[in-house]
Amino acid sequence: MIRKAALLALLTTALLVPPSMAGTAVAAPRGLGKIAAPANPLLVGRITPEVPREPTIPIQVTGTVTGTPMAPVRVRIHYSPGQPFRTRADMAQFATGQGIVTTSYSTKVQFTTLDQSGKLAFTFNVTPHELGMTQMGVYPFGIEVLDGNTGAQIAMDRTFLTYVPKDQQPPKIKLAVALPLVDRPHRADDSTFMDDDLHTSVTSGRLSKLLELVQSTGKTVTWFLDPAVLDDVRQSSAGPYTVVKGDENTRKAPDAAAAQWFEAVRTALADKPVMATPYGDPDVTALVHNGLDAPAAAAIQRGAAAATAQLGREVPTSVAWPSGGAADRDAIDELATAGVKSVLLSGDTLPPDPPVSTTPDAASRLDTVSGPLAALVSDPTLSQLLGGDVSAPGSALLARQRFIAETAMIAFEPPGSQSQGTPLTGGQTTGGGQGTGGGQTSGGARTARTIVVAPPAELWNPDPKFVSALLKNVSAAPWLKMTTLDSVKPTKAQVHRSDLVYTTRDRQAELGKSYLATVRKLSDKADAAATVTEEHTQLFHDAILRLTSSSWRGDSKRATAFAAQVEKAVDTRIDDVLVVGTARAVAGANGQVPVSVSNSLDKPIRIKIRVTSDNTSRLGIDAPGGVYETPETTILKSRTLLENVPVTVPQGGGEATIAIQLLTAEGKRYGDAVHVTVRATGYTGIALVIVGAALTIMLAAVVMRILRRRSRKSFPFSPAEPAGPESVPPPGGPQAVPADQRESPPT
Repeated sequence: MIRKAALLALLTTALLVPPSMAGTAVAAPRGLGKIAAPANPLLVGRITPEVPREPTIPIQVTGTVTGTPMAPVRVRIHYSPGQPFRTRADMAQFATGQGIVTTSYSTKVQFTTLDQSGKLAFTFNVTPHELGMTQMGVYPFGIEVLDGNTGAQIAMDRTFLTYVPKDQQPPKIKLAVALPLVDRPHRADDSTFMDDDLHTSVTSGRLSKLLELVQSTGKTVTWFLDPAVLDDVRQSSAGPYTVVKGDENTRKAPDAAAAQWFEAVRTALADKPVMATPYGDPDVTALVHNGLDAPAAAAIQRGAAAATAQLGREVPTSVAWPSGGAADRDAIDELATAGVKSVLLSGDTLPPDPPVSTTPDAASRLDTVSGPLAALVSDPTLSQLLGGDVSAPGSALLARQRFIAETAMIAFEPPGSQSQGTPLTGGQTTGGGQGTGGGQTSGGARTARTIVVAPPAELWNPDPKFVSALLKNVSAAPWLKMTTLDSVKPTKAQVHRSDLVYTTRDRQAELGKSYLATVRKLSDKADAAATVTEEHTQLFHDAILRLTSSSWRGDSKRATAFAAQVEKAVDTRIDDVLVVGTARAVAGANGQVPVSVSNSLDKPIRIKIRVTSDNTSRLGIDAPGGVYETPETTILKSRTLLENVPVTVPQGGGEATIAIQLLTAEGKRYGDAVHVTVRATGYTGIALVIVGAALTIMLAAVVMRILRRRSRKSFPFSPAEPAGPESVPPPGGPQAVPADQRESPPT
């Protein structure tokens, strides 16, 4: 009896287990592996047409229920006869299951069982008339699966149906879509790749998907292109390239797939609206907050120039898209100062103030230190739907239905409403017989509002088929007209918005202070390396800008590795101009110390040399303030310069060091100071005493000899000098002697 009771309880439990629990992975104990998420037992595969236009047209719904084999289920629909949504807020509540929406329901699949594989495919048709759609609007629509025995809910998908009868002309809105063609950097310095991920990305990864999307979108979608992406791709395809992984350097052959991708992007963007991001898509807000305004401005200029060269047509940077669509006043002022005319922001960054129940026009004005700037505010809900993950089965359909319904609801909203909206009835017209919506001028003429949509993540990994189908379907909607982003301008009738909202969370997401301090140091070193030559170069300019990429947010480990490689390349370049650090010696109270500077570059350089003493008590620099600095000096390629530095040796001397710092012509430090040992002595004073004494002795000897010679000439009986060279008769015989010298002595 006990065994029978236990078996009966087990069977009863199995029957009562909802199908949603069947077929799912068993939860693994902690530490034993990843727990699989339960599969959705309800999959809605298709709803057609997406926008019914006639009351009797069949709306076909197909889907699949999955669960325990042979388990009984029922499928029913929920709808709201004659009650369209009043506001977008009501739609949001319904989508999350939190809103209270009065609905009716109808069982479309009666009590039936799943097949032996645990599946049930269903198809049913329903008309707008049966659903009580009597007027133009957006209506709730739910599909629910119930346990056939207990009536308990197993699953429910909530979606939306937009009904626009052909005899009712809906109001119009404009929709501008901005999409990013950006990537994280793959190169550190210009010749070194830190990974080989580009090949996979352009063949089957994210960049491949973006190319497919570029090729399938129309001429109204505006693309934001980071030219650093094309530079990386072109570098890997132009010739052999080096990939650094740890301590290993691998030489790779040119990537033909990258070359094909590059040309395909150029072709696809040839006739489409394109805006260039600042080079490397930098974290502009973080740069400004850390005093790196110059790189931010340089990235904007470089972005326009590089994109123009790559695409073969002018590509402006007049519209900026800050990371995450968030920025504060400091960043906006910097962008305006750098020449930006418009900025694309998230709706959460610039919300209406006071809050409104209807959707305002996307364009607004911002005052900056350089004059007014146009703020293009993207719609948060639509942007999230466009940029969201639709990889789960059925999620693409629900996202598309919601996107279409949201745009329709914006068009159907009463114009200028600041409080709870009222539904739009089919008979309402304004002026020319069209339904209300959009904006309205003082004369009663309707002006269409513009809505902007932009995916919230720059490193967006889209589903090209979903995005292409969504944009194609929505562009055919009778209430919507697609437009380009550069056509969106602030109007006179615009809603008042709050000041920029930049939260603590936004600040915490920025590139870190310590990391940007490293970037600042590298920027100074790279600038010195680029400007020391007579003809200035941009050798590490792009590499420094890539280090400021907003893609490094949350990826500090990889960013630090890139910065280390850039520093290594900069130091190698700087070391080609070096101070010869051989020890020197100087004797005496003053003298000169030779300083040698070698130029191993293949170009002449212009530098200054600054010398100071590290031990002034033992060695001083004989120059004003103890600092010896040469004027700007040219050193030819592969040559060495020798400069003599005057020094003084106080208190008898000793061993000391001097600091030799090379400077660019602009006075910036070039490399680190080199410290050279100088052995200084006080021997010069002793040497002078010795030399003086020797000279005195020599002088005394000379004087004594002269005196002896004079004394000999004055005494007549001095003995004859020994025969010597002077006594030899001159050639030709004896010479005549003057009479006064031939006189004999008196007797």
